[in-house]
Amino acid sequence: AGAGPRLAAGLGGAGAAVGLLGAAVAAAALAGRRSSRCGITRAAMQRPQLVFTAGFEDVVPEPGSEKAFGAMVGADVETGGEPWDPLGFSKLYDRNFEFNNVMVYPHVQWLREAEVKHGRVCMLAFVGMVVQQLYQIPGLPQEPDWAKALDACYNDPVAQLGLVQISVFAMVVEGRFFPGEAWYGKMDREPGDLGFDPLKFAKRPSFNLKQKQLSELKNGRLAMIGVASMAANHVLPGSVPFLTGAYATQPELESTRTTSSAFCGGTRSASLSLSQAPAKTAARYTTQVILPALQWIKTGVKASDLAPTELKAKNLAGVDVLVGKDGSGKLFCVGNLCPHIGTPMSEGADVIGDVIVCPLHGSSFKV
Repeated sequence: AGAGPRLAAGLGGAGAAVGLLGAAVAAAALAGRRSSRCGITRAAMQRPQLVFTAGFEDVVPEPGSEKAFGAMVGADVETGGEPWDPLGFSKLYDRNFEFNNVMVYPHVQWLREAEVKHGRVCMLAFVGMVVQQLYQIPGLPQEPDWAKALDACYNDPVAQLGLVQISVFAMVVEGRFFPGEAWYGKMDREPGDLGFDPLKFAKRPSFNLKQKQLSELKNGRLAMIGVASMAANHVLPGSVPFLTGAYATQPELESTRTTSSAFCGGTRSASLSLSQAPAKTAARYTTQVILPALQWIKTGVKASDLAPTELKAKNLAGVDVLVGKDGSGKLFCVGNLCPHIGTPMSEGADVIGDVIVCPLHGSSFKV
């Protein structure tokens, strides 16, 4: 009877020990699970993970866009022999790796491929825009206005076949040389190099490939500006030198045009003979019409109303200005706000000789 309670107590203590051991094992397993889960999460955060792996190549992007830009063709005497990237587009790819190790901006390979492609298209486009006004291919729509030539081709059965040929050619070239890997800097060719050299210029001993690449790049950039100028001349006729009259809306022909467009304006009616049309050197838009911000605005102040070194604040066309005379009595007009931190100069500014002095910090500016 005495042993019974002791045996029961012993068994109870053993059961408690087993229970504690089981709880400890369960807690250790749970902790290990959590640790494993955290370890997986940290590992997953160290590098991007593909959600769908089928059909995808696991490519790890690496920084190097800015370094690759420094080795590209493009730097010349205009940029002091250094790569020119004032807005830092070539650096955006690399900066992503500094805070999240994930690339979202394109590598400089993609940017250069896009620049070369747009330059080549614009070189062809500018030549076509100019030549179209002087000569049209027999058998195709005779439309000298480049802004209307595409619509004319859509309405002509022969021209439609030409558009199909151009579209198919573009699709084949884009599909064959699509620069998908250039987005993360892994393209296996030089940007813009499609291997097209039917006359084998690059094989000649005296051929300078880098110089020709630079020439193509410069001409492409100039052509892009040229195409933009053709569009600008249609929106603002006479705004681009040497393009006046290049199928832009002219005030003299406003009553004779038969069609209109919000973007390209109108063209001379086919029934209007050249002898009836005004000369291209007739009255054109003035600077005040094209750029009204350059007009002269009356201040309402006479020279006799101001004494030397005297200042008067005015608001002209919504701009606060200060009209005054310097020490020698010469008139001047400046902005009323100090360029330093925007202090109103009319609140106590001094004029000393030909210098105006800000009343707050004493900043001085020559007038």
